[in-house]
Amino acid sequence: MALIVKDSIQHFERKEWNALTQEGNPFVSYEFYDALEKGKCLGAQSGWHPLYFGWQEKAITCAVVLFIKTDSYGEFIFDWDWARAYQKYGLNYYPKLTAAIPYSPISAPKILGDLNVAKTKLIPALWNFYQTENVTGLHFLFTSPEEGEILAKYGLVERDSYQFHWHRNGENDFSDYLKNLTKNRRKTIKRERRDINAVEGLSFKIHTKEELTQERLDFFYDCYLHTIDKKWSQAYLTKEFFREFWKEKQECVYLIMAYEHDEPMACALYFASDSTLYGRYWGCQKEIPFLHFELCLYQGIELTLFLNLQKFEAGAQGDHKRLRGFKPVFTKSWHHLKNPSFQKAIEDFVEKESKAIREWFGSDSD
Repeated sequence: MALIVKDSIQHFERKEWNALTQEGNPFVSYEFYDALEKGKCLGAQSGWHPLYFGWQEKAITCAVVLFIKTDSYGEFIFDWDWARAYQKYGLNYYPKLTAAIPYSPISAPKILGDLNVAKTKLIPALWNFYQTENVTGLHFLFTSPEEGEILAKYGLVERDSYQFHWHRNGENDFSDYLKNLTKNRRKTIKRERRDINAVEGLSFKIHTKEELTQERLDFFYDCYLHTIDKKWSQAYLTKEFFREFWKEKQECVYLIMAYEHDEPMACALYFASDSTLYGRYWGCQKEIPFLHFELCLYQGIELTLFLNLQKFEAGAQGDHKRLRGFKPVFTKSWHHLKNPSFQKAIEDFVEKESKAIREWFGSDSD
């Protein structure tokens, strides 16, 4: 029995790694990390240098993927103020160790496989590694309650944040979804869908598996870049990543495309686990009112129902989701800084931050 630490997923057996994953979650699969590596989305040049920790018995029984981070881009749990505080006192905040799904605000497992073995073997070994390495902190983002119980014992501080998710509540079709909303919200959504469907020559189609051709995927990538440019953001993911992941995991990739007179005009890309639909990226070549809501929310709800899934996570942002039946849910992260003064400071900060978030939750109403 021993700890193994590798810098590439290719050092592991695909079948053995995927046996550690739960609910067919695509974001912790061998194929996901392999596509990120082959697409050159990981590595020193990206700010995400991977370290794959596994506990080996006869086979790998549990694992954690950590990243040596030299910045905080693509994490979605924001600690830029912490980094600036370090800089103010002439200290380096980076490099740090972070367990997260790269470029994705996803509450997927960070500790894979047997949690009992992880608790007694893997996490203690990982903690010793962290203590001896030249890193300033250890961070686990978008964790589960079970993971939180393990991490709390090592002095990591819990931080609250929130997203908006749609949880299925007995709905079988879109009309059932509407029935569970207030009258004013039903009226708004019906008007938005009526207006978008009244656009001459506009149609929508879900492309799955073999229908999701490389040509359509390349069109999606052009739309993705257009969105990035419009937001003055950075394209973290390459065309090669999407091609590799689609090639290996076609069963969980869905592309909803908007056509104008049978010519592709916009699209939204979704990934699915056994229980959850994840809305990931979208883009358009022509701005049309309510097109974003249609492709990224309403079509996603219909796809969730069609696939008989229980939850729809439509991304990190947007109070507009709450107005369309998405409920605010807590997401959790855990943090430890080696500098004791700064550790105490973030403990005080997250306590105040959590109080403000919980007060907002308490005032939220449907």
